Amino acid sequence: MRKTSKYLIFLVPAFVCCSFFSQEKYNSLLWKIYSNELKDTSYIYGTMHTQDERVFNFKAGVLEAFKSAEIYAMELNVDSVNQTELMEGLLMDSSKTLKQLLSKSEYLEVSRYFSDSLNMSLFFFDKIQPIYTAQMIATKELGNQQNLALDVYFHSLAKQQNKKIVGLEKMVEQLNVFQKFPYALQAKELVKAVREAMSSQSNELENIIELYVKEDLDSLLLLTVESQLEDTSYAKIINDNLLVSRNYIMANRSEKYLKKHSVFIAVGAAHLPGQKGIIQLLRDKGYKVEPY
Repeated sequence: MRKTSKYLIFLVPAFVCCSFFSQEKYNSLLWKIYSNELKDTSYIYGTMHTQDERVFNFKAGVLEAFKSAEIYAMELNVDSVNQTELMEGLLMDSSKTLKQLLSKSEYLEVSRYFSDSLNMSLFFFDKIQPIYTAQMIATKELGNQQNLALDVYFHSLAKQQNKKIVGLEKMVEQLNVFQKFPYALQAKELVKAVREAMSSQSNELENIIELYVKEDLDSLLLLTVESQLEDTSYAKIINDNLLVSRNYIMANRSEKYLKKHSVFIAVGAAHLPGQKGIIQLLRDKGYKVEPY
């Protein structure tokens, strides 16, 4: 059985790739960025969009590196989000509804999950792109012991420390990524997310958390690749749109800040490793990037 939906939490953030393996071992969440041309040392940290308390047990050096930086750079600066534009971007076009995309039995199955497990009516999600609803379910399944997800926690900490906060992506860019996913495919992912949640696949979820806590990016990458191989067309959509293109955008925009400031960059851990990961893209620009 495919396991795609759970891994979406690494992409916005998430872990997916095709032809991404390299000789190097990616065994750290925190990396140091420096060069002879840079005035200050900067850092990049791989996050996970979860509130599980274990991901907040930072190793020595993480919070110190964060404190030393002048700028906090995240994927999307939540302060810049226009709520009206966001809601409009989440919607399907006017001719589509979730009820049309699912069979009667699938709609009933999803509806029951929403009422029984979430205490919510599926009616309110009828016009929302199903991929966002699937993401919500996957994120919920990964635990909520903390008040804030990890990336948002860093945002809050940056405000407390009066840092400049910047986004490496624009909201419209993130929303446009999901427009590349056909609605029918999105609907399938929603059904899978519900079935996975109802089957209580705790071992799989536990494996994801444990690998992240161990900072074993290679194993997480491999785990995700295996989950995608059963549907290569879907894997290519994710690989090209959710990962590779965004890696180039974020690496290029990071450089603007790296040249003049010390920066703490926090992005989904999937964006770090591999031949087309942000770490390698920054190296290609002449920077030295090493585990810290």
